[in-house]
Amino acid sequence: VTCVSRRHASDALVAFACMAVFVAWFGQFATREAAMTSPCYEDEERRIRLECVEYLQEQIQYLRREQENMSTSQTSDLVRDMCQKAGDYATELSDIWGRNNSASTAPPILIETVLEDELGKIGWDFHANRVQMVGTCCAGFAKPPSPSQVLNVLTAVCARLK
Repeated sequence: VTCVSRRHASDALVAFACMAVFVAWFGQFATREAAMTSPCYEDEERRIRLECVEYLQEQIQYLRREQENMSTSQTSDLVRDMCQKAGDYATELSDIWGRNNSASTAPPILIETVLEDELGKIGWDFHANRVQMVGTCCAGFAKPPSPSQVLNVLTAVCARLK
């Protein structure tokens, strides 16, 4: 059995204490650095929400120019594309939340909740990305929205998201 002298034991204890202090100091420094360089969720949510509003405003401008010439199919395609893009924004926000807050559930994403609410008023199911089903047993589908209905909805969505 090897016996460690008191001096060696004392040196090891001092070294261990110094290492613990260094790890604690470095950990605080690294955490502060990470907080300064990684944007917080609220900032990212605002950036993405405003990017979404900008995209929706482009769609509003397009609808204002083309609504007289748009068919039902073209209008539905525009709404489908818009829902897909909004879903992509929502997914990006969910991913950002998950990277920074893996232990907790993401809050409701405003882009999704506002679009779901406003599109529901004209018979569009945001999550299914199609007109809503009507009835229970032998379900049919709601009438596709007109360009003017979509224009009104997008205007309301932009107002709520700003």
